[in-house]
Amino acid sequence: MNFFGHAALATQHFEAATPAPSADELARLCAGAMLPDFVGMLRLGRPSVTDAVLARGVAFHHRTDEAFHDLPSFLNLSRAAFAWLSARGLPRGPARAVAHIGIEMLLDEPLAEEPRARAAYRAALALPLDELLELPTARDRERLVALQGALLERAHGARNPSPGLVAERIRRTLSGRPRLETDDAGQALLGEWVAQARPLVFAEAPDILARLRLLLANFGGAQ
Repeated sequence: MNFFGHAALATQHFEAATPAPSADELARLCAGAMLPDFVGMLRLGRPSVTDAVLARGVAFHHRTDEAFHDLPSFLNLSRAAFAWLSARGLPRGPARAVAHIGIEMLLDEPLAEEPRARAAYRAALALPLDELLELPTARDRERLVALQGALLERAHGARNPSPGLVAERIRRTLSGRPRLETDDAGQALLGEWVAQARPLVFAEAPDILARLRLLLANFGGAQ
């Protein structure tokens, strides 16, 4: 799952817990569910999570990924994406990466239709996350705070980005990784892929999300 997807699933899961978490606890759970992705995106040093609720969100992230990456529907979508991109000349490395993270980004869109998930996501981004964990350097803390601010600003924009904008986000995610990054021509191809893959992902989303909820049901509540 992409970081928003992790926050959305955490919202659904923990709001159903007994007792339900407070608004502050839910924000920390969602922030924890996104934290491993933030660390990877920014290539930060390994943080030490000092807040127990945040740590529970981190554990939920890892449990979600374990379940999600083995789902037949996700694997089928990824194989189809890789085949489509490869047939049109995208090199193997970027094609494999897009077939994974591109599907995850597109799954964010049906999840974003839930107002509670959007609200919890924004609350998580507004947290002083750098105060709830220990990062190796001041620079790491600055970059994490900057990322939260940029994502929070973007969260108030349109929920249905154009294929071109999704392609740009995919390219930006892969930048700096020589075996995975792509050029302008590759980005244009990604835009075409997004346009044809989006309805396929939306069609599979109910099955993917239902199976995930079932597999995550035994993960304990917020306390």
